[in-house]
Amino acid sequence: MHNFFDTYFSRYNVLEPHIAEKPDKDLKTVVVIPCYNEPDILKPLKSLLKCSPTKYPVEIIVVVNAKENSSEEVLAQNRLSVNEINEFSKHFSTREKKFFCFEENNLPKKHAGVGFARKIGMDEAVRRFCSIDNGDGVIVNFDADCTCHENYLKEIENFFLKNQKAEGVSISFEHDVFDENFPEENREAIAKYELYMRYYIAAQRFAGFPYAFQTVGSAFAVRVKPYCLEGGMNRRQAGEDFYFLQKIIPRGKFFSLNTAKVFPSIRQSLRVPFGTGVSIKQTANSDYNVYCFESFLVLKSFFLRGEIQTVMQKFLEKNGYFEALKEMKENSATEKTFLKRFFVWFDAFRLLKFLNFSHESYFKKKTVESQAVELLMARNIQPLGSEAKTLLKQFRDLKLDV
Repeated sequence: MHNFFDTYFSRYNVLEPHIAEKPDKDLKTVVVIPCYNEPDILKPLKSLLKCSPTKYPVEIIVVVNAKENSSEEVLAQNRLSVNEINEFSKHFSTREKKFFCFEENNLPKKHAGVGFARKIGMDEAVRRFCSIDNGDGVIVNFDADCTCHENYLKEIENFFLKNQKAEGVSISFEHDVFDENFPEENREAIAKYELYMRYYIAAQRFAGFPYAFQTVGSAFAVRVKPYCLEGGMNRRQAGEDFYFLQKIIPRGKFFSLNTAKVFPSIRQSLRVPFGTGVSIKQTANSDYNVYCFESFLVLKSFFLRGEIQTVMQKFLEKNGYFEALKEMKENSATEKTFLKRFFVWFDAFRLLKFLNFSHESYFKKKTVESQAVELLMARNIQPLGSEAKTLLKQFRDLKLDV
């Protein structure tokens, strides 16, 4: 038995097992889906059911959840979801693809949310792999309002089988901005938001930041061992994906998987304080302003050439960089070691902190379309237009953020 299983269960807040049925001894992949007050939970399950056959068995675990003292309306919808999932499982579960669900409808208000729901499901996946002593199993995160390409499960499995040292992946995603079943204002808003997501990571890569990956909760997978070694998923009510993956990505064995694809919903939502749904609500019929490209040029000059411009100087002084630099140098025998220590200090959190600091008094945020154009021009790529949808398609086609 792998020791990290016992260590994880003893050190971290893990609930009792929910699924009594023993997993198949050849189980390699577990998909976790948080479900809170979802009116169409069968949509993602049907999409996963249609996926091409995999070499090894797959389990799909749906965590139907709600906080304590939730309204009767929410609890009634959750009960309906459980009944629908159980009926679906009865008819469609096979050895190759099994569907499970369980309820946690009384989560503490302080922690209840998507982070805790993901943690419960991912911890259950850990138990499944532990019971068959599979330290290389893969936990995949999906969402209850998503669908996927038919090759989704197969491509994830193939990637981890071929790349035994890989610890995690960010999976390709696309919001359907051309789906006419949604209002035009929704589609325009999500085009701006997704363009920002791609611009933000592409700009980091242009600047030379080595840990620039998309961190979308419905589109990542991680092996069970690093999940346990890094303390598992957090219980944040939003941003749980970003915070969790910042523990996995710097380990250095994280990749982008572009052969599989997730299609998140473009519905409006205020379930979390930020993210896709909120951005649609706030961005409809208005500009979407983002960190200006010039701030990433400041980062680039610092990361790649060691040049410290005025705004960077002030930021570094305020954050104790020069004291930290002395320690980095004293404990680095090689340039490789120094760079690793440097980017432990100047990680994704500090990068974001710099962007916020620099836009308080030095830079102004600008429209996402204008800054996407700036990035393309800096890479000697001719923009194909100036509208969000056109630029988004160009960013997708060029894969600038992967």
